[in-house]
Amino acid sequence: MSGIETVKIIVDAERQAAKMIDDAMAEAAAIRKQIDCLIHQQRQQMLAEAKKEAAAISSRAGEEGKLEAAKYEMESAQGLQSLVARASSRKDATVDKLVTMMMLVE
Repeated sequence: MSGIETVKIIVDAERQAAKMIDDAMAEAAAIRKQIDCLIHQQRQQMLAEAKKEAAAISSRAGEEGKLEAAKYEMESAQGLQSLVARASSRKDATVDKLVTMMMLVE
């Protein structure tokens, strides 16, 4: 084998190696692009699920708040009724006491 043939073989081998490297890089870029798309889709899906969960939590909290407010309102109304009933039952005694006090002052 002559030196020229050896050089041709080396040059061809380098060309083939360069082509293989280019092909591998192109394939790696395509795979990277697919992975990026999958990651983006998964992020969007997770974000949508998180938004749904947040909306459900917010809705539940709103309902619980309404129930708590209604309960507090009912308890307040009952307390007020009790206070009015006690005041009404003591009204006669209080009036008598006040009249007595006023008579003592005069």
